[in-house]
Amino acid sequence: MRVKKMQFLFIALGVLLLSGFREVNTDLRPEGINQIPSIPDVVARVNGSDILAQRIKFQFKQVLKNARAPMTSPQKDKIIRKVIDQEVVRELMHQEAQRLKLTIDSNVIDTEFKALKSAYKNEDEFKKALLQRGIVEDDLKKAIEVDAQAQMIIKQQVQGKVEIDDADVQKYFHENNENFLRPAAFRVSHILIMPFSPEMIKNTKIEDLQDRKEELRQKAKEKILGIQKELKNGAKIADLAKKYSHDESTAQNGGDLGFFYADGVEKVFADAVSKLEVGEVSDVVETTFGFHLIELTETKPSEYAPFEDMKEAIQKHLFMKDASNRVADYITDLRKKAEIEIFY
Repeated sequence: MRVKKMQFLFIALGVLLLSGFREVNTDLRPEGINQIPSIPDVVARVNGSDILAQRIKFQFKQVLKNARAPMTSPQKDKIIRKVIDQEVVRELMHQEAQRLKLTIDSNVIDTEFKALKSAYKNEDEFKKALLQRGIVEDDLKKAIEVDAQAQMIIKQQVQGKVEIDDADVQKYFHENNENFLRPAAFRVSHILIMPFSPEMIKNTKIEDLQDRKEELRQKAKEKILGIQKELKNGAKIADLAKKYSHDESTAQNGGDLGFFYADGVEKVFADAVSKLEVGEVSDVVETTFGFHLIELTETKPSEYAPFEDMKEAIQKHLFMKDASNRVADYITDLRKKAEIEIFY
């Protein structure tokens, strides 16, 4: 059986192979703009075409912005080299697209450009973002075109060339059976009282709420304790959830959260649930969301997922693995044929 070459798989391949700098694990926070190391104006040259420092610096600043600790020099160096390498790949793909005379419909570029622009509140915000990046609209449209060309090349390298049959899928399933062990699952109903209620969040400045954080936390705790008394006096958790719960996605369903695995919720919540018998209600539990009262309504024991449940996911996994290897080999071949100089 041949797995269908779905468009999202090609897009995913493009993201993995052309945006590898996003995969760099930084776990860092910047100390300031001065952390950017000295980078030459031309960081690399691919078959005579220069790759400028402008984009490298911008990407590095984005990493700094999301960092959670100061960087060491080796960490900074690793990130910059990773970004440069990805830009080299983009340039190789762009040059290959030119050689193959691949053209992108202007409507495709305009649609993507408008989608990116729509993420900003107004024209001024958009222009400010371009200025910070050191580019103009035509530069952005060119980048969109280059990425679209790369996607076309990736599709050509994969489409019709990767086949995953049932035997491959069955073999993977049996050889990796332990990976398909589902842990015990729990179904609960809960009441959530948040320090910042949904109504407060909608109608109050976040700064004002932060100033009253401890006061509002105490009020939320008092409210959940009052609800707990109603439960002990015989009220049903489903009725009280509809009346009081701040969890807007479950309140009208009586607080039913459905089935979940312990590692899918906060540890304190999972620990409280694990101590309950079916039909039993927890004491007050505090999570980052607020205060909960939790009733365990149903459990499912740990079990191995049946093959039919995992078949499609395995097909996609094997397809992505094979396709990624195929495209990686193609890029390696482009590197071998190219004259690449790195100046950093």
